[in-house]
Amino acid sequence: MYQVYGTAKGSPRDGDWELILETPDAVEATKAVHESEGTFWRRLTEDGQIVLDRV
Repeated sequence: MYQVYGTAKGSPRDGDWELILETPDAVEATKAVHESEGTFWRRLTEDGQIVLDRV
């Protein structure tokens, strides 16, 4: 399962990330992590492991 998190903080800490999307679809998750609407940074995780950090 993929999770996309976002934050409006310029220098986020672990507690600053909010879940935006959770999906089993890797393509949907990758597309969502590269959007920037309403966030400063986005992060993609797979089963709790960071795949892309601060996109």
